[in-house]
Amino acid sequence: MPVNVKGMIADTFMQLSREKNVDKITVKDLVERCGISRQTFYYHFQDLLEVIEWSMQQAFQTLLTRSLSSDDPEAVLRDFISASAEADVLLQKLLHSQRREQIEGIMVRSVRTYLQELLRSKGARNNLSYEDTEIALSFCACGIVGLLLEYGGKNVDREKLACQMRRLLFDRTGQAPER
Repeated sequence: MPVNVKGMIADTFMQLSREKNVDKITVKDLVERCGISRQTFYYHFQDLLEVIEWSMQQAFQTLLTRSLSSDDPEAVLRDFISASAEADVLLQKLLHSQRREQIEGIMVRSVRTYLQELLRSKGARNNLSYEDTEIALSFCACGIVGLLLEYGGKNVDREKLACQMRRLLFDRTGQAPER
């Protein structure tokens, strides 16, 4: 059975991040722990940041697959919030590293791609122009990442947060939502 080397490298990075500061993790640490050569690492990834980005993309792809099986936007948001809360320890470590700016960019791009795929796959009707849709996706991605960073590790009512986000994202009546 073939080994998923990219997955093994990413999983090993996650294991190492639980053991030590992410700024202290090196390619040498990964190749030694995985039992692969540096050449094998560089065949699959350019650097450690690409390992992180690939891992986030995989996590969002898994989340997207689950989201597409649901017709309830609030359930999708709850799942999204729960997945983010589970990853909060790692996210906080990454955000407190020297790579904070790059990590925030990866998160926003990942959330934006997730939202774009969700809209495309669900066949959502959109009365916005292409340019306005692009701005709306970027705006929502930045807002969602901001919320997740603010509330991720806190003991927050996930049901209430999902309901609030659903109202903001999906209720387009132009009137204040009922309480």
